[in-house]
Amino acid sequence: MLFGRTNELQSLEDMYVGDKNSFSILYGRSSIGKTTLLKEFCKDKECIYYSAPQASEKEQFQIMKKNISRQLGIDPDSEMIATKNTYSELLSLIDNMNSSVKLLIIEGFPNIVKSNKEFISAIASIVKGEEIDSKTMIICTSSSVSWIENSLVSSIGTHAYSISAFLKLKELSFVDTVRMFPKYSVPDCLRLYAITGGVPGYMSKFSDSVSLKDNICTQIIKIGSSLSNEGSEYIKEELRETALYNTILFCIANGKYKLNELHEQTNFGRDKISVYLKNLIEREIVEKIFSYDTQGYEHTRKGLYRIKAGLVEFWFRYIYANASELNLCEPEEFYDTYIKDSLDEFASETFIKVGTEFIELMDSMGRLQIKTSRRGRWWGKNGNIDIIACDNKNHYVIGKCNWLSDVFTFEMFEELMYNVSLANIGKDYIYLFSKGTFDEELTKFADENDNVTLIGINDL
Repeated sequence: MLFGRTNELQSLEDMYVGDKNSFSILYGRSSIGKTTLLKEFCKDKECIYYSAPQASEKEQFQIMKKNISRQLGIDPDSEMIATKNTYSELLSLIDNMNSSVKLLIIEGFPNIVKSNKEFISAIASIVKGEEIDSKTMIICTSSSVSWIENSLVSSIGTHAYSISAFLKLKELSFVDTVRMFPKYSVPDCLRLYAITGGVPGYMSKFSDSVSLKDNICTQIIKIGSSLSNEGSEYIKEELRETALYNTILFCIANGKYKLNELHEQTNFGRDKISVYLKNLIEREIVEKIFSYDTQGYEHTRKGLYRIKAGLVEFWFRYIYANASELNLCEPEEFYDTYIKDSLDEFASETFIKVGTEFIELMDSMGRLQIKTSRRGRWWGKNGNIDIIACDNKNHYVIGKCNWLSDVFTFEMFEELMYNVSLANIGKDYIYLFSKGTFDEELTKFADENDNVTLIGINDL
């Protein structure tokens, strides 16, 4: 079953039934679900599908020629195919499809474009109707987010005008995670969401027929398991000089969030670290979090760096530096020794993300008290505000997310109010999120104040 891709699927369907030719770029990190989405989209349609390997320019063309001819039911060794020596000639063969819409899907198209400029020219000509008269829909995919967003347009030049749409697949939401794992408790769904980062390809390795611990042991900790080296392999896919990137990621995963802290821990120059962080941010492995801009700037910390990719953070926090122990003990023993006691601490940041998703969802449904124009977090020198949202009239929604304590106390609420005063922002509407319960004093206070909303984890 396809989860969380309703909008993307509808966008593809709209282009398919539309009157015009279309050329779409579907992109997103590896394991994000591009192929799964396309399978769902194509299940009732005739299409030509090609997955481009990393190959020489000549070999790529020959492999594509064989694939397309076979899917069209044409002998790859026939004279009709043998005479096709350009991408324009080869791709024009889709006019032999029986359906009224000639649907062509090419996955991993950067493997073609980076070595052959004629390919994208042929695509553009087809979309313009210069090669065939039939309606065409062409979808090209890429797992390189950085290349699509920073290099594609300069690489293909004016042919970029032929692109009808960019569809970026992002990680699934927490709500999607709960739907995918109905047998799990909501807290376990959140822990799983923290580990996988909402990446469908990772989540598909887990089953709610066994405990979360068993999933972690068999799918991540066990040597040779499906995700045992995914944290490091993903870095290798995206970057060179992995030893240096590994060092930086290990430091961030273990609480070194500021540039100066990374400098002191690694002894790398600040300029060097900044370059590596820039590359990690472009590939959406790391994010720089800026504090919400308030009048209380004297109490505000500067930007912090956090690992954005959940499984990468999990791997660098628990596996990277403990590889020796991993080789010597059983997965269950490794889990109990290195992961069990700190897993909730690891997941606490994700609870803030989930609380933010809740506010965003309420806002999109028109059920929030304000229509937000800005959202963020405030990082204070002595405390934080987990959620801040503001409208154009400076009405504020603020929130605090309690994951680590069994009870959300009134004292925690007072601490939030103190940080709000330091940030010098309004407190028009307050949302308090808790994994556990709320104490009697806070519950009574919320009952007496309509602007205070208490959200238990099961409410999410």
